[in-house]
Amino acid sequence: MDAGVDRFEAHWPVGTRERLSYDLLLYTGLRRGDAVRVGGLHEREGVITIRTEKTGEPVSIPILPPLAASIAATRTGDLTYLVTEAGQPWVKESFGNWFRKICRKAGCPGSAHGLRKAGATRAAERGATERQLMAIFGWSTGKMAQHYTRAADRTRLARDAAQLLLLPDSNALTLNPVRAPTKKVAKNQRRTKQMVPRGGIEPPTPAFSVQCSTN
Repeated sequence: MDAGVDRFEAHWPVGTRERLSYDLLLYTGLRRGDAVRVGGLHEREGVITIRTEKTGEPVSIPILPPLAASIAATRTGDLTYLVTEAGQPWVKESFGNWFRKICRKAGCPGSAHGLRKAGATRAAERGATERQLMAIFGWSTGKMAQHYTRAADRTRLARDAAQLLLLPDSNALTLNPVRAPTKKVAKNQRRTKQMVPRGGIEPPTPAFSVQCSTN
């Protein structure tokens, strides 16, 4: 997910309609049908409150700083945050097709629903409970929330369990100690005694025997 997020954000900077649609989907968890309906009328004291289209469940979602910055920097509609190039509210099917295209342009094929799933995964991996996920994503039962929390739990458990496969450094060092052969050690010790005098200075140059002959 992180690689795709980085590519999208690098391609579509804050202030573009593309980035606002991405920020709205990611930081609210709204479905595309709700994302194209939400606007200033649903905002009060920094919180978006809307009754979801699919389940009829009301959700109240704080506007996080990245989304607030994106809304402030982008041209929005009078009734909705997201608008077409002509400044009109989106139809959800058209918005979904458009969002897929802008994802491909950024080099990270995806969809509005895929980004919703990515947001749920991120929240669960960071410790969101089932009830918290239900409140954010407007699920009327815990079935979907359990799917994400269980997956996140498995990931955490596997990560923690993997550490048990490692041996402590002290034990690892004693498994295969590296030792020089006994004969080689003794030979090196004799050589050291021959080359280095007790004073620890450079050994003297050995004297050469010179034989003179007379003619």
